[in-house]
Amino acid sequence: MEHLLTLLEELSTCPGPPGGEEPVAQLIRHYLEPCCETRRDGLGSLIAEKKGTSDRPRIMLTAHMDEVGFMVQSITAQGYLRLQALGSWAAGQLPGQRLHIHGSRGPVEGIIGAVPPHFKKGERGELKIEELLVDVGASSPEEVESLGVRLGDLMTPVSRFAVFNTKLLANKAWDDRAGCAVLVAAMEELGRHPNTVVAVATVQEEVGSRGAVTAVEVAKPHVAVVLEGPPADDLPGIAKDSPQGALGKGCQVRLYDPSTIIHRRFWEWVTELARRRGIAHQIAVRQSGATDARAIHLAQGGIPTVVLGVPVRHAHSHNGLIHLDDVQATLALATAILEELDEGQLKTLLPA
Repeated sequence: MEHLLTLLEELSTCPGPPGGEEPVAQLIRHYLEPCCETRRDGLGSLIAEKKGTSDRPRIMLTAHMDEVGFMVQSITAQGYLRLQALGSWAAGQLPGQRLHIHGSRGPVEGIIGAVPPHFKKGERGELKIEELLVDVGASSPEEVESLGVRLGDLMTPVSRFAVFNTKLLANKAWDDRAGCAVLVAAMEELGRHPNTVVAVATVQEEVGSRGAVTAVEVAKPHVAVVLEGPPADDLPGIAKDSPQGALGKGCQVRLYDPSTIIHRRFWEWVTELARRRGIAHQIAVRQSGATDARAIHLAQGGIPTVVLGVPVRHAHSHNGLIHLDDVQATLALATAILEELDEGQLKTLLPA
């Protein structure tokens, strides 16, 4: 338990927007090198292989390293920074929030401009990210440059790890550092297994699953398990009916999103495995969103793929919440799959 909490704190605190995942990759590599053979692909995804009693099937256990972030798009004459979003943000949630700009001289802190209500006249239309400015305390482009900040520098939210009410964990980047923590813990704990597991920490999921496109070609799996941090729908007014991603209700097993119809025989076997082992889980048919499954399940002529998730409340914002019980349930289910999915079981999942 203590080690899992350490993993969750370190991974969620680590900066790693799309295109800047290196600190996360090095942290994961630190944990996996003692138990796996590790390598990187050309885009930077980390691939860690652990052989079992059989070469087949090759199971790709994957989570993405990147978090939603920003890039410096331009610098105004007054020394403010304009933002290029990397991933999906709700612009209205951003004014007044702090960012770390990862410049050449180390992180520089800035505040996203917030217009006080005193200066607002009438109703405005929907706020757009390109309208926002970041204040780093400079008054000219030259002052910004003196701080070590330039075009193309990456930005991540300023946040900190905290525990709420014993089991709720707060920080940025749970999408998908919760999945990364499960990936690391599963590989560390995995004992005898009738397959070869290829753990893959991908880059650039938040901008179109680009890392998964290249990593799946290197990993060459027969089957894949995607570990995610999907948005929780248990806030009042979000779910039309009963929530399908509530905190404290277990691992979310996704059946559908607009990018992927999850392999039916695979998810039926996984949910039966969860029932047999008494692992708390919840079923989700998502009407929006996507995961690395969209790239993986279409590769190499088609790869049976399932998506497991730790629900994240307040996802894609500066501060999210996850439930420790959901992390443990997702870890238990991922480990159970790795322990039981052998060549014979894989054949039952494939079309006759």
